Amino acid sequence: MAQVSDRDRNLARELPEKFLSESGSAIDRVTELVSQSWMSYDADVRDELVEVLVPVLEPLLESGAVASYRERDLCEGIVASWLTRQPSVNR
Repeated sequence: MAQVSDRDRNLARELPEKFLSESGSAIDRVTELVSQSWMSYDADVRDELVEVLVPVLEPLLESGAVASYRERDLCEGIVASWLTRQPSVNR
């Protein structure tokens, strides 16, 4: 099982702000961010993470929405849970 590093936790907490700075659909934005941050994992496994993160981040596309601690905390928890289920990889 993979350990959740401080790097991974920080990347996860930054997802809402990075999501807002990307362009495209919610799924395109999340896919790009997950690929950038966790490229060492297989695409199918990353897709599982994308599937769970999209419903958390998609509401940020609404006019006037801002990333809050709620989204940061949710992303950190989702990524940490996902990572603990993955086999260790050399990164």
